[in-house]
This record gives sequence, structure tokens and C-alpha cells, in this order.
Amino acid sequence: MDTIGEDGLFRHPVPVPFALRLFLVLAGLFVVTVATWELHPGVWPPNITSPFFFFLILGAWSVGGPVAWAGLNGAAGLWIVGPGRITIERKRPFLKLRRDTFGENDDMHLEVVEVEAMEGDSTWAVILSAADGRRFETREFRTRAAAERLLKRIETAFAATEPLKPRRD
Repeated sequence: MDTIGEDGLFRHPVPVPFALRLFLVLAGLFVVTVATWELHPGVWPPNITSPFFFFLILGAWSVGGPVAWAGLNGAAGLWIVGPGRITIERKRPFLKLRRDTFGENDDMHLEVVEVEAMEGDSTWAVILSAADGRRFETREFRTRAAAERLLKRIETAFAATEPLKPRRD
């Protein structure tokens, strides 16, 4: 939920839900564990088919490992927007907080973009494109109008000459 805090700064969280993290970790570990358990008799003791089964196990690890890693290490974000400043914090479990700050003199661009879906309707998000090519994305919205409202709130807080009045949106 977007808020304007007591300090007058607009905050927009981009969470990674615990249930999603848990699902990704369990799914990745399941793929690795089941493939290794079921296929290891084809690898050991060594025989003519050992390389084939070994590559199947490596394939399972190459899929399940990154999925589990994404669950453990997916970054949740927080956009903090104030007069002439946008700060984007990215928090990852087990790693240090990363913070990027953009000011009026930085060459950055805010825009609403469509996030195409393979199935179902596309979603919309606000993207901050930095001069060095990095891109930061807000939460996704079901309609373009909702994303444009967020963009307007961000631009209003950024262009303000003094902190905004506290309120909950």
C-alpha cells in the first residue's frame, strides 16, 4: 500500500510475498532431490549409461538450483520519493541492503510500460530508466490507468518544493 509518511515522503513498496519465496524454494529443492534420488542408481556404480544419467541429474540441478536461489534471494523493493529525489531500496534475505538515489540532475526517465503476459491480460508498471542503463520497476497493475496514477503520484512528490502532507492511499 502506498503511503505518505510523517516525514512527507511518498513510499511505494514492491514486495516479494513469503508464500512465493517458500513455493520457489520448495519447488527447486523438489526438482533437485527427486531427480538426484531417482537417477543416481544409473550413475553409480559406474557403467556405460552413467554419463547419460549424470547429464540428466545436472539438468535437474541447473533448473531446480536457480529456482530455489530465486526464492531465497529475490529482491523486495521500496521506492521513496521526496522533493527532487527518488531512492530505491532493494532488500534481499541474507544480503546487504542496496540503495540507489536519483536526483533532479541525474539523467533518468520515468514511464509507464506494458508487461506482456504469456497467458491472460497484460499488466502495467512504472519503469525508472537510469542513465547507465539500469531499470527499476514498480509493482504491476492490471490497468494502464492505475499505473499512470502511480506515475503521477511519483512525479508530484518528486516535483514538490516541500514534503507532502501525511496520508494513506
